[in-house]
Amino acid sequence: MGKDINLIDRPFSIGPLTVPNRLVRSATFEFAAENGRITQRHLDLWRQMAEGGCGLNITGKMAISAGAKIAPIMVECSYDGFVDDLKKASRVAKEKQSLLFVQLNHAGYKTSAQEGHDQLGVSTLEVAPDRVYHEATFAEIQKIAEDFARAAKRCQEAGIDGVQIHAAHGYLINTFLSPYYNHRTDSYGGSIKNRSRILFEVYEAVRGAVGPGYPVGLKMPMSDRVEPSITLEECVNVAQGLEKMGLDMIEISAGLTMDGGDSSFVPSAKEGSEGLFLKGASAVAKAVKIPVISVGGYRRPEFVEKALAETPVTAISICRPLIREPNLANRWKTDRSPATCLSCNKCFRSSGIITCQVDKK
Repeated sequence: MGKDINLIDRPFSIGPLTVPNRLVRSATFEFAAENGRITQRHLDLWRQMAEGGCGLNITGKMAISAGAKIAPIMVECSYDGFVDDLKKASRVAKEKQSLLFVQLNHAGYKTSAQEGHDQLGVSTLEVAPDRVYHEATFAEIQKIAEDFARAAKRCQEAGIDGVQIHAAHGYLINTFLSPYYNHRTDSYGGSIKNRSRILFEVYEAVRGAVGPGYPVGLKMPMSDRVEPSITLEECVNVAQGLEKMGLDMIEISAGLTMDGGDSSFVPSAKEGSEGLFLKGASAVAKAVKIPVISVGGYRRPEFVEKALAETPVTAISICRPLIREPNLANRWKTDRSPATCLSCNKCFRSSGIITCQVDKK
């Protein structure tokens, strides 16, 4: 790779969109909603993201319905006024010539235990003493697909550039994909064709709602990091199937986030362990023509450049470094020193809005 070539700054396309560079702010939960509503704290953070220099920014996960969220601090896409509130974020992004996607999610086993929230999952599971989630029925699965579609349409109406379906990190769709959780004996269990059926139905419903020209992306796992797990071969198979249906982008991650250990999606990203899931993302990228984005502990711009130069992945996504240094992408244009994020995960203890907690007493 010649010294005059900066791969990070090269544009790429997601559907009809041109993304100005190869850095993506991966979706990161904001901890900022009030009773499921977008707040000024969200808007301030999204403005900060728009100014930070990443080619594409993805919001934290938003619940497709009131019953699909993990807590009142998670935005739900179904409340009255959601479109008008989200339009404010869209305007900010356009003012800063930035691209913004919304990540859509059903929390599955992680939904709130409060009354009015969905107490369902891929299979019956006691998630805590006296807290049993039932196996989702066919009718419930169809409603979930419809809720994803309605949520995507509302994002489109708000002027958001695209949406990302969240099928990773132990949320509902991921648990269908995973044989660790999926013990069904009907058409949604067993083979990967069956285990991925809900994902294909969700994508089909979303695409039907937003039309052929609106960017729809996906975040999915290459591995569950527990056994039994979805395999990389199965991940590739699903990616190829969705590409044929018109999917525009795939971000590859891993882990069911069951706890803070090896099943978590936030393992330590110490020196020498960058690109944690790059091998899987590369395998998917070799098998499809749509952009594949790799997430997983990226901290040094030279490693990002190396990944872009030596693998078929299209872009690199990061999140925790941008919590500590919101302007990191801009900084890397002149100062190529590593991100200062310590990978301590204290940011996930935030209250009110996600922020780096390292220097706070």
